[in-house]
Amino acid sequence: MKVQGTYTFEAPLDVVWQALFDPEVLAKTLPGCEKLEREGNQFKGEINVKMGPVQGKFQGKVDITDVKELESYTMVVDGRGPAGFGKATALLRVQAEAGERATRLDYDSDVQVGGRIASVGQRLLDASSRAIVKQSLEGLHEQIKALAARKGAAAAVPAIPSVSSAGAPVGAPAPAPAVTSGGAAPLVDGQAPHQPRAPHVPTTASGAAPRNAVRNTSQASFAIGVAKEVTKELFPLKTVLVVLGVLVLAWVIYRAAASG
Repeated sequence: MKVQGTYTFEAPLDVVWQALFDPEVLAKTLPGCEKLEREGNQFKGEINVKMGPVQGKFQGKVDITDVKELESYTMVVDGRGPAGFGKATALLRVQAEAGERATRLDYDSDVQVGGRIASVGQRLLDASSRAIVKQSLEGLHEQIKALAARKGAAAAVPAIPSVSSAGAPVGAPAPAPAVTSGGAAPLVDGQAPHQPRAPHVPTTASGAAPRNAVRNTSQASFAIGVAKEVTKELFPLKTVLVVLGVLVLAWVIYRAAASG
Protein backbone atom coordinates (compact mmCIF):
# COMPACT_ATOMS: atom_id res chain seq x y z
CA MET A 1 0.00 0.00 0.00
CA LYS A 2 1.31 3.45 -0.98
CA VAL A 3 0.81 6.50 1.21
CA GLN A 4 2.18 9.74 -0.19
CA GLY A 5 1.42 13.41 -0.11
CA THR A 6 2.52 16.93 0.80
CA TYR A 7 1.97 19.07 3.86
CA THR A 8 2.99 22.69 4.55
CA PHE A 9 3.99 23.82 8.04
CA GLU A 10 3.76 27.47 9.05
CA ALA A 11 7.28 27.54 10.46
CA PRO A 12 10.89 27.92 9.24
CA LEU A 13 12.80 24.91 7.99
CA ASP A 14 15.13 24.64 11.00
CA VAL A 15 12.19 24.58 13.45
CA VAL A 16 10.40 21.85 11.48
CA TRP A 17 13.57 19.79 11.19
CA GLN A 18 14.17 20.03 14.93
CA ALA A 19 10.59 18.93 15.69
CA LEU A 20 10.81 15.89 13.40
CA PHE A 21 13.58 14.49 15.60
CA ASP A 22 12.22 15.58 19.01
CA PRO A 23 10.62 12.64 20.88
CA GLU A 24 8.73 14.99 23.23
CA VAL A 25 7.10 16.81 20.32
CA LEU A 26 6.33 13.63 18.42
CA ALA A 27 4.82 11.91 21.47
CA LYS A 28 2.28 14.71 21.83
CA THR A 29 1.00 14.07 18.31
CA LEU A 30 0.43 10.34 18.89
CA PRO A 31 -2.80 9.67 20.84
CA GLY A 32 -2.27 7.10 23.58
CA CYS A 33 1.53 7.33 23.41
CA GLU A 34 2.87 6.07 26.74
CA LYS A 35 6.57 6.09 25.89
CA LEU A 36 8.75 7.43 23.11
CA GLU A 37 12.51 7.45 23.48
CA ARG A 38 15.31 8.24 21.09
CA GLU A 39 18.53 6.29 21.07
CA GLY A 40 20.82 7.72 18.43
CA ASN A 41 19.01 7.33 15.11
CA GLN A 42 16.32 5.03 16.48
CA PHE A 43 13.02 5.74 18.23
CA LYS A 44 11.31 3.18 20.47
CA GLY A 45 7.82 3.59 21.84
CA GLU A 46 4.58 2.17 23.18
CA ILE A 47 1.09 3.29 22.18
CA ASN A 48 -2.08 2.21 23.96
CA VAL A 49 -4.73 2.27 21.23
CA LYS A 50 -8.44 2.45 22.05
CA MET A 51 -10.15 3.25 18.78
CA GLY A 52 -13.04 1.06 17.66
CA PRO A 53 -12.07 -2.56 16.95
CA VAL A 54 -8.35 -1.77 17.17
CA GLN A 55 -7.44 -1.84 20.86
CA GLY A 56 -4.42 -2.82 22.89
CA LYS A 57 -0.83 -1.82 23.45
CA PHE A 58 1.38 -1.60 20.40
CA GLN A 59 5.16 -1.57 20.56
CA GLY A 60 7.31 -0.30 17.76
CA LYS A 61 10.61 1.09 16.63
CA VAL A 62 11.59 3.56 13.95
CA ASP A 63 15.06 3.56 12.40
CA ILE A 64 16.27 6.79 10.79
CA THR A 65 18.66 6.34 7.86
CA ASP A 66 20.12 8.29 4.94
CA VAL A 67 19.92 11.59 6.79
CA LYS A 68 20.73 14.69 4.71
CA GLU A 69 20.71 17.65 7.09
CA LEU A 70 17.77 20.02 6.54
CA GLU A 71 16.87 18.14 3.37
CA SER A 72 15.66 14.53 3.69
CA TYR A 73 15.79 11.23 5.56
CA THR A 74 14.30 7.72 5.47
CA MET A 75 12.20 6.08 8.19
CA VAL A 76 11.90 2.31 8.60
CA VAL A 77 8.93 1.56 10.87
CA ASP A 78 8.09 -1.74 12.59
CA GLY A 79 5.11 -1.93 14.96
CA ARG A 80 3.29 -4.88 16.54
CA GLY A 81 0.31 -5.37 18.81
CA PRO A 82 -2.70 -7.60 19.58
CA ALA A 83 -4.56 -6.44 16.45
CA GLY A 84 -1.71 -7.21 14.08
CA PHE A 85 1.45 -5.61 12.75
CA GLY A 86 2.53 -2.84 10.48
CA LYS A 87 5.73 -2.17 8.58
CA ALA A 88 6.62 0.84 6.50
CA THR A 89 9.49 2.51 4.72
CA ALA A 90 9.02 6.23 4.17
CA LEU A 91 11.12 8.88 2.47
CA LEU A 92 10.60 12.40 3.81
CA ARG A 93 11.85 15.58 2.13
CA VAL A 94 11.64 19.11 3.50
CA GLN A 95 12.03 22.39 1.65
CA ALA A 96 11.74 26.03 2.69
CA GLU A 97 8.91 28.04 1.13
CA ALA A 98 7.32 31.51 1.33
CA GLY A 99 10.59 33.30 1.87
CA GLU A 100 11.72 30.71 4.44
CA ARG A 101 8.69 31.44 6.64
CA ALA A 102 7.08 28.08 5.81
CA THR A 103 8.28 24.53 5.17
CA ARG A 104 6.89 21.94 2.77
CA LEU A 105 7.09 18.27 3.70
CA ASP A 106 6.84 15.64 0.96
CA TYR A 107 6.38 12.04 2.08
CA ASP A 108 6.31 8.81 0.10
CA SER A 109 5.89 5.50 1.91
CA ASP A 110 5.23 1.81 1.31
CA VAL A 111 3.13 0.22 4.05
CA GLN A 112 2.41 -3.42 4.88
CA VAL A 113 -0.08 -4.59 7.50
CA GLY A 114 -1.15 -7.98 8.79
CA GLY A 115 -3.46 -9.58 11.33
CA ARG A 116 -6.92 -8.24 12.16
CA ILE A 117 -5.93 -4.81 10.88
CA ALA A 118 -5.68 -6.18 7.35
CA SER A 119 -9.15 -7.77 7.47
CA VAL A 120 -11.05 -4.48 7.15
CA GLY A 121 -10.74 -4.35 3.37
CA GLN A 122 -8.27 -2.63 1.07
CA ARG A 123 -10.38 0.42 0.24
CA LEU A 124 -11.19 1.18 3.87
CA LEU A 125 -7.57 0.50 4.84
CA ASP A 126 -6.27 2.94 2.22
CA ALA A 127 -8.70 5.65 3.30
CA SER A 128 -7.93 5.08 6.99
CA SER A 129 -4.17 5.25 6.41
CA ARG A 130 -4.41 8.57 4.59
CA ALA A 131 -6.75 9.94 7.26
CA ILE A 132 -4.44 8.89 10.10
CA VAL A 133 -1.45 10.52 8.39
CA LYS A 134 -3.44 13.73 7.84
CA GLN A 135 -4.59 13.88 11.46
CA SER A 136 -1.05 13.18 12.71
CA LEU A 137 0.45 15.93 10.56
CA GLU A 138 -2.16 18.42 11.75
CA GLY A 139 -1.32 17.55 15.36
CA LEU A 140 2.39 17.92 14.60
CA HIS A 141 1.68 21.28 12.97
CA GLU A 142 0.22 22.60 16.24
CA GLN A 143 3.35 21.54 18.12
CA ILE A 144 5.61 23.08 15.47
CA LYS A 145 3.73 26.40 15.54
CA ALA A 146 4.24 26.50 19.31
CA LEU A 147 7.96 25.85 18.86
CA ALA A 148 8.21 28.61 16.25
CA ALA A 149 6.34 31.03 18.52
CA ARG A 150 8.71 30.34 21.41
CA LYS A 151 11.74 30.79 19.19
CA GLY A 152 10.37 34.06 17.79
CA ALA A 153 9.57 35.37 21.28
CA ALA A 154 13.07 34.55 22.51
CA ALA A 155 14.65 36.32 19.53
CA ALA A 156 12.45 39.38 20.04
CA VAL A 157 13.50 39.99 23.67
CA PRO A 158 15.67 43.17 23.57
CA ALA A 159 18.96 43.35 25.44
CA ILE A 160 18.68 45.71 28.43
CA PRO A 161 21.96 47.60 29.01
CA SER A 162 23.23 47.45 32.57
CA VAL A 163 24.09 50.72 34.30
CA SER A 164 27.13 51.16 36.49
CA SER A 165 27.02 52.75 39.93
CA ALA A 166 28.32 55.95 38.34
CA GLY A 167 25.26 56.12 36.08
CA ALA A 168 27.03 55.26 32.81
CA PRO A 169 26.07 52.24 30.68
CA VAL A 170 28.33 49.24 31.08
CA GLY A 171 30.75 49.13 28.18
CA ALA A 172 31.07 52.91 27.90
CA PRO A 173 34.59 54.34 28.07
CA ALA A 174 35.66 54.82 31.68
CA PRO A 175 38.75 56.21 33.40
CA ALA A 176 41.52 53.76 34.17
CA PRO A 177 40.68 51.94 37.42
CA ALA A 178 42.82 52.45 40.45
CA VAL A 179 44.46 49.29 41.75
CA THR A 180 44.72 48.77 45.46
CA SER A 181 47.69 47.24 47.12
CA GLY A 182 47.68 43.57 47.99
CA GLY A 183 46.01 42.47 44.75
CA ALA A 184 42.50 43.52 45.80
CA ALA A 185 39.81 44.27 43.24
CA PRO A 186 40.35 47.51 41.28
CA LEU A 187 38.35 50.55 42.36
CA VAL A 188 36.40 52.96 40.20
CA ASP A 189 35.98 56.40 41.83
CA GLY A 190 36.97 54.78 45.10
CA GLN A 191 34.31 52.03 44.88
CA ALA A 192 34.25 48.45 43.62
CA PRO A 193 33.04 48.26 40.00
CA HIS A 194 29.39 47.31 39.38
CA GLN A 195 28.92 43.72 38.20
CA PRO A 196 26.07 43.48 35.66
CA ARG A 197 23.38 41.03 36.71
CA ALA A 198 22.53 38.25 34.30
CA PRO A 199 19.02 38.56 32.85
CA HIS A 200 16.41 36.52 34.70
CA VAL A 201 14.98 33.61 32.76
CA PRO A 202 11.88 32.04 34.34
CA THR A 203 12.10 28.28 34.65
CA THR A 204 9.76 25.45 35.41
CA ALA A 205 10.15 23.11 38.35
CA SER A 206 12.44 20.94 36.28
CA GLY A 207 14.73 23.88 35.54
CA ALA A 208 13.85 24.05 31.87
CA ALA A 209 12.48 27.11 30.14
CA PRO A 210 8.67 27.08 30.14
CA ARG A 211 6.91 26.01 26.97
CA ASN A 212 3.68 27.17 25.43
CA ALA A 213 0.88 24.90 26.55
CA VAL A 214 -0.30 22.66 23.71
CA ARG A 215 -2.58 19.83 24.70
CA ASN A 216 -1.73 16.31 23.75
CA THR A 217 -3.99 14.87 21.07
CA SER A 218 -6.73 12.82 22.73
CA GLN A 219 -7.71 9.48 21.28
CA ALA A 220 -11.34 10.58 21.06
CA SER A 221 -10.64 13.72 19.02
CA PHE A 222 -8.11 11.86 16.89
CA ALA A 223 -10.60 9.04 16.15
CA ILE A 224 -13.36 11.53 15.30
CA GLY A 225 -11.04 13.37 12.93
CA VAL A 226 -10.01 10.13 11.23
CA ALA A 227 -13.66 9.03 10.92
CA LYS A 228 -14.60 12.34 9.27
CA GLU A 229 -11.77 12.07 6.76
CA VAL A 230 -12.61 8.44 5.93
CA THR A 231 -16.29 9.30 5.49
CA LYS A 232 -15.48 12.19 3.15
CA GLU A 233 -13.25 9.95 1.04
CA LEU A 234 -15.48 6.89 0.92
CA PHE A 235 -18.73 8.83 0.68
CA PRO A 236 -18.16 12.14 -1.16
CA LEU A 237 -20.78 14.84 -0.68
CA LYS A 238 -22.03 14.45 -4.25
CA THR A 239 -22.63 10.75 -3.73
CA VAL A 240 -24.42 11.34 -0.44
CA LEU A 241 -26.72 13.93 -2.05
CA VAL A 242 -27.55 11.57 -4.92
CA VAL A 243 -28.39 8.75 -2.49
CA LEU A 244 -30.55 11.08 -0.40
CA GLY A 245 -32.31 12.30 -3.54
CA VAL A 246 -33.05 8.73 -4.63
CA LEU A 247 -34.40 7.88 -1.16
CA VAL A 248 -36.64 10.95 -1.12
CA LEU A 249 -37.94 10.18 -4.62
CA ALA A 250 -38.62 6.58 -3.64
CA TRP A 251 -40.49 7.72 -0.54
CA VAL A 252 -42.62 10.17 -2.63
CA ILE A 253 -43.49 7.41 -5.14
CA TYR A 254 -44.35 5.04 -2.31
CA ARG A 255 -46.64 7.59 -0.64
CA ALA A 256 -48.33 8.42 -3.95
CA ALA A 257 -48.94 4.73 -4.66
CA ALA A 258 -50.26 4.15 -1.15
CA SER A 259 -52.69 7.09 -1.33
CA GLY A 260 -53.90 6.09 -4.81
